[in-house]
Amino acid sequence: MGIFDIFTGDSAKQAAEANKKLLQDNLATGTTTLQGGQTNAIGALDQSAGLYGNLASKYGKASSLALDALGVNGADGNARATSAFQAAPGYQYAVDQALDQTKRASAAGGQSLGGNVLAALSDRAGNMADQSYQTWLNNLNGYVSPELSATNGQAGAIASKAPVYTSTANSIANLGTNTTNGITNQNTQAANAEMQGSSNLWGLGLNLAKLGVSAATGGLGGGTSLLGGGGGGTAGVMNYGGQSWPAFG
Repeated sequence: MGIFDIFTGDSAKQAAEANKKLLQDNLATGTTTLQGGQTNAIGALDQSAGLYGNLASKYGKASSLALDALGVNGADGNARATSAFQAAPGYQYAVDQALDQTKRASAAGGQSLGGNVLAALSDRAGNMADQSYQTWLNNLNGYVSPELSATNGQAGAIASKAPVYTSTANSIANLGTNTTNGITNQNTQAANAEMQGSSNLWGLGLNLAKLGVSAATGGLGGGTSLLGGGGGGTAGVMNYGGQSWPAFG
């Protein structure tokens, strides 16, 4: 603190400027940190939503095929379901086994592949298809629940992005408000210090004027001066803003 700071407020103004710089730096750093956190959080949620979406797509193929099999999607859907069922790994094997059993039974009885045997083969294959088809359809329906769960997970991850944006925006806004309030406070302190310095300077001027009057009227020659000094030219003491200064007489 300089000897004349009580008249100018320079120390307080310099401190205020330094504090404002710290507040502005904190605002910039805090904003960057919050935005970085938001980016990372949104990226993680997007990744999560993508993983759930992949599962939903996989399980959805089974539930879509079940809808085809139930006739929901018309003749084209039914044809797709039938084709998919017949292409299933176990279907053709089961049919072939049933036909082979019928053929062996016919051969053992001495029957040739006539009309009756062919009809028996067709019925046997049809029965096997009907039994397997229902099992196959039940298996497809079993994927409805996992698909719904995966879809809910995907929707939840997407919905969770909104609070991240809102929270980050609120935090940045609050940081900005606190910074503005802090800078305003520092400006006020600097202005008050400058006003106090002017007041001290004005007070000094008045006391110097009084000193001059006292000297002119012989006040310094004896008795007590206006500044509290004893007679005979002893120096008094002036006080400005908590600082003591000698008043020479």
